[in-house]
Amino acid sequence: MPTRRAVSDLAPNGPATTAIRDGVAEMKSRPASNPTSWRFQANIHGTFDTPTQPTWNRCQHGSFFFLSWHRMYIYFFERILRAASGDQNLALPYWRWTVQRRLPLAFREPADASTNPLYTPRRAPGLNDGSQQLPLSAVQIGTAMDFTNFSSPPGSGLSFGGQRVTQPSHLTRPHGSLEDSPHDGIHVLVGGGGTPDQSWMSFPETAARDPIFWLHHAMIDRLWKRWLDRKEGRRNPEGNSGWMDTQFTFFNENGQQVNMRGRDILDTVNQLDYRYDDDPSLSGIRVPFTAAEVEVVAASAQNNGGADGGFDRTLLGESVGEDMIELGATPRTVPVKLRDVARERVAAVAQAEAVPLEERLVVNVEGVQFDDQSPGVIYEVYLNLPEGQQPSFQSDYYIGNIGFFGMGTYEAEEGGHGGHPADLSFDVTDTVRVLRERGEWNEGEASVSFVMRGLVPSAEEEESTEAFAEQAEPQKEPPGRPRVERVTITTGG
Repeated sequence: MPTRRAVSDLAPNGPATTAIRDGVAEMKSRPASNPTSWRFQANIHGTFDTPTQPTWNRCQHGSFFFLSWHRMYIYFFERILRAASGDQNLALPYWRWTVQRRLPLAFREPADASTNPLYTPRRAPGLNDGSQQLPLSAVQIGTAMDFTNFSSPPGSGLSFGGQRVTQPSHLTRPHGSLEDSPHDGIHVLVGGGGTPDQSWMSFPETAARDPIFWLHHAMIDRLWKRWLDRKEGRRNPEGNSGWMDTQFTFFNENGQQVNMRGRDILDTVNQLDYRYDDDPSLSGIRVPFTAAEVEVVAASAQNNGGADGGFDRTLLGESVGEDMIELGATPRTVPVKLRDVARERVAAVAQAEAVPLEERLVVNVEGVQFDDQSPGVIYEVYLNLPEGQQPSFQSDYYIGNIGFFGMGTYEAEEGGHGGHPADLSFDVTDTVRVLRERGEWNEGEASVSFVMRGLVPSAEEEESTEAFAEQAEPQKEPPGRPRVERVTITTGG
């Protein structure tokens, strides 16, 4: 059975990597009108190319179809790549960026797209030359992995897999926890700052043109399996007929159009004939997560309840006095004035043993956007970060990240535009509890801080999760004028 292995376990010029290079080169040699070509397959995810084929621009983002659609997508891509390579044992590797934060060597050397089909100059230069790597906060997975509910009601991103919807939608919001971070942030950091033509991975319409896209999504697919392994109520939405029976269209290695549903991809081993190298063995033993993959700030476990009608939010507080909150290289702290109702709600949450999803405390960052060029960075978000304290994603003040995947207004040389401002929600129930117990919760005002984090210098060996060995070198101002419209604190999310 084809086994997807960590790319770091494959020799950069070994037979498996050579087969992948050969397969990618063959796909790139085919005309874009061929469904098994590189460009056609990339355009299924998204494109500015015109005229648009009916099967292009079909990626599912911002709903509980995100994980299932991308599993189908890379499954058929893997079959096409295997046939194109001539190696019937080929399996798509995954980029285990939780422990290998540098771009895999085969994707950056030789640094010549004409001789290395896995290389493209349309990435962050520091990743491409090996001098930089992803920051630790960008690859933290605990916030997502600790949700026990796969999906959440419409309009809520408080789940592992995304909001429930009745119909597929190409690009919508909010994103589920795994999609918000690490998925979105890694896309933007790999692409780097710039336009879609300069920064492929930063934009949904061009991301799949970069060969590293496929390894990134194999990692996301692997994390879905590892999430289920943790049990404690974690399960796929098999009782939802829309998720189970909605059909999506792809192409197989013969260029034939094929349809697939959620119920067809629940078991990668018995239904799709592939496994990961850390799947449970016949003895029931698997390779455990490394400390770097689990030693993170965790969102509290959520239940699987919640009606499909969404939540009636109660506004507890909002930022005041600014039409737009500009974000740059310097950390930005935004005061949030709390309403009288917040006192009662916070007290109730602090005393409750279990808090239903619709009553949890949520920080909402609304109208996140940028102009033309991707900022190429992420922003760590903190609640009530004390003045002068060094921000750390491992601290009790950290509540999540902002990536900028699909959040801007932009155009490409091929024509067209995409993206729109986004609203992000962060569950802060447990954070508020901790701050309140320590006397760090003011009944009248809270604060939300935004700290820019870009790529960091590479180390010869992977560090532990002590983040501050990698604090900046001074950061440059990001392009694209990243900004948010306002910050609120509500119940539900």
